[in-house]
Amino acid sequence: MKKPSDSIDPHILDSSKLKAFWALDQMGDGTNDRFNPGQIANFLIEKHAIKTSRQAIEYGLKNGRSAVHKNRAGFKLMEDGRKQLYFLTQKDEVIMIEAGKPFSAKNVKLKKILSSLSGQIDVSDPYIDIQTLDSIFKNVDKKEKIRILTQNVIDKPKGVFVRHLDDLRKEGYQIEVGVYCNSDMHDRYLMDSKTFWLSGNSLNYLGNKESFMVRLGEDVRQSMKASFNNRWKIAKKI
Repeated sequence: MKKPSDSIDPHILDSSKLKAFWALDQMGDGTNDRFNPGQIANFLIEKHAIKTSRQAIEYGLKNGRSAVHKNRAGFKLMEDGRKQLYFLTQKDEVIMIEAGKPFSAKNVKLKKILSSLSGQIDVSDPYIDIQTLDSIFKNVDKKEKIRILTQNVIDKPKGVFVRHLDDLRKEGYQIEVGVYCNSDMHDRYLMDSKTFWLSGNSLNYLGNKESFMVRLGEDVRQSMKASFNNRWKIAKKI
């Protein structure tokens, strides 16, 4: 039976956690599916020439949560872990956002995505604040038109969000914010006329916990564009 890891090149995985998941999936043979960090590290180093260490693997697995199970016999890859591997095989491009690295998430990985968008840029995010605006200021050229659709504007202290929004507009940023009050808005995403990125976390909280940003295909972009436009029509503009 084909494993999710069979379709993944482990050398392109950018975290010790995903490398450990890949190794656990490869090493398990149905009779023995529990391994300790040293065995996993040795498998990656000796069998696949991947630079790692027992300590790195152990740290990555501790962040695995529901994706792995640990007992005295070692770690076992659970269904959630296999789903994460399968998820990687189904997407055009996946960017992993590591927990505890909010600066890198916003100033390196989010910057890579936002700076690649052009024309009409649409952002859907249920929770926004002045950090969301800060990400726009740092990473989007002011010539681009931006629409941000949200359910909740976190305005602390009161009035600071509108002041920051006005300041951006005074400097030439073409940015609109719409508050959509219905309860059917859940997904977080960014898109332009060619590209669609799904985000596992709100932009202002990127890096606070582990998440993924995934580039999806044109069929998804067109569907979500229609949904965005319908919600934008009835959203209250700020």
